[in-house]
Amino acid sequence: MIPPPHRRVVSSRLRHVIPLLLVVSAACTGDDATDDGAALGTTSSIAPPVAPSVHAASPAGTGVVLIGELPASFQVTACDLDAKTADANGALLHLTGSGTRANGVPFTVEVVRSATEEAAEAFTDLITYSDTARILQVQRSEVGGAVSDLRDPDARGTLLRVRADGLSATGIAGPPGTSAPKGPGLVGLALDATCS
Repeated sequence: MIPPPHRRVVSSRLRHVIPLLLVVSAACTGDDATDDGAALGTTSSIAPPVAPSVHAASPAGTGVVLIGELPASFQVTACDLDAKTADANGALLHLTGSGTRANGVPFTVEVVRSATEEAAEAFTDLITYSDTARILQVQRSEVGGAVSDLRDPDARGTLLRVRADGLSATGIAGPPGTSAPKGPGLVGLALDATCS
């Protein structure tokens, strides 16, 4: 008996579909022998920022700021390293500079050491880096020899190292208001500047 035409068409199509299903099924099954060793769900932790090393002393009237691993040179625009008394804002030391990064972005740097008359042997060092995209600050206080740095709880020494013709510093910077040692936006910052 000859099957009706429509049954012959279906039977012909099934002959092509069944081998295809067998190939797909074989590809979807596997055993440990074909495991590629990839681990699923593996995560990596973000390492905390590290304070970079300070550059060598800059030529007169210039400075270098290093953010992470990217250095940028600047011109010192104002420098007062040996104020005998604090100014109206409580500043004992004040340095400013401006420059342009390698990508053409202009930036400014301000370094201030301030003190209050109420607390003897107490001062705060603050470095502020600003460009069109961000503001970063390194801030460290010292009261009677005890150091406090909210972005770097392990800090033990004074932030600013002042010499006769300039200063240097290294620490952990972050946007204003940040304090957690592993918080977002934290980065190592180092600076050296020489007055003219």
